[in-house]
Amino acid sequence: MLAQVLWGSGLRMAAIGFVALLGLAGGGIRAAAQPGLPTRAGFARVGVEEKPDPKSEIGGLHSKFVDVNGVQARYYEAGAGESMVMIHGGFTAGSSTANVFSRNIEGLAKRFHVFAVDRLASGMSGNPLKDDDYTYQGDVDFIYGFIQALQLGSVHLVGHSAGGAIALYLAIEHPEAAKTLTIVAMGPENPSPASENKTRLDLSKCPDQSQYEGLQCRVAMLAWLPTTFDQEYWNADKFMATLPKSKEARAKLNAGAGRSFDFAAFKQQTLDRVRDEGVLQMPVLLVAGKNDVLDWGVNDETAKLRGEMGLFDIIAAKNTKVQMIVITNGGHFMYREHPDEFNAYLETFIDTWEKYPTAPAQGNFPKPPTSSGAPPRRESQPATQPGVIPGRPQIGQRGD
Repeated sequence: MLAQVLWGSGLRMAAIGFVALLGLAGGGIRAAAQPGLPTRAGFARVGVEEKPDPKSEIGGLHSKFVDVNGVQARYYEAGAGESMVMIHGGFTAGSSTANVFSRNIEGLAKRFHVFAVDRLASGMSGNPLKDDDYTYQGDVDFIYGFIQALQLGSVHLVGHSAGGAIALYLAIEHPEAAKTLTIVAMGPENPSPASENKTRLDLSKCPDQSQYEGLQCRVAMLAWLPTTFDQEYWNADKFMATLPKSKEARAKLNAGAGRSFDFAAFKQQTLDRVRDEGVLQMPVLLVAGKNDVLDWGVNDETAKLRGEMGLFDIIAAKNTKVQMIVITNGGHFMYREHPDEFNAYLETFIDTWEKYPTAPAQGNFPKPPTSSGAPPRRESQPATQPGVIPGRPQIGQRGD
């Protein structure tokens, strides 16, 4: 597989929409009994034990549960070492669970202590206690609460799609909680590219996007390889999406829960802070699939590689510890389609910045004073064609 690596300068439901998409390995389950999550949500309650229906689990993985500010969070846990928290993307209460990381956790667990969590109202996690928490801010608070509940300290944040947006906003609001930040696949946090760029995802053959069947169709269309998802995955996905608590969450979203949250303003203010104030200073990795066809709406142009490059430039304006990897022959779920390669890229990125914690000033950083002894910096590029070395003849031409 070919990957193009670039160094230099990639929430939640829009007001009316949902928001999330999809982790693994664990053991026994123990959590305090919790109000607001009755047994109809798919659990068998035995004292303080919470045992999930095995229909929700795939790949031989086993769920754990922890109380997060009164809401139960389901997660997979595996490995030892530095903590890594993985946040799925997709639409809330739709095709949206930690199961999407099932092909990555075992490999990453050889180096990290991996936690892949179901987001708020997604998968086997509980629904918000307040309708106002059906927002990106609600998701950020939930994941931050999850990190605190398990006393994980500073973690490596990995978020896919809408989960990448949640990871970004969490790292900005709570920088002490993020050792590194990895955003996988384009998402709602991206700036909009030029209007002439057309989206490529045709949902005209999918059912209503407010229903699980429509969301499942959408996810299937975002997959690039025929092996991206198997029947075991879809069986568990449908089981969780059709639980009473999931239907309740979708009904609330369709009725307008969280609609008062001005995501457009929140997103713009956040990007302005990143670009102008440099509030994001931990190492950041953006991973894109060259064949990703995601769009977030009929007229939403964030679904392009240019959108991810736009986010790359905004972060890099004041942060030199930024890397971007573009994986060819990979779609929106390139980490599932090429798990070994993705894991290797992620581990290499983290190891690199642990060995080289500082970076020279680049981007829009102030230039060093001339008295520093540093060589002068070029104010503009030479007026030559790309690839032409001044003073040397071009290939196919004779020298003077």
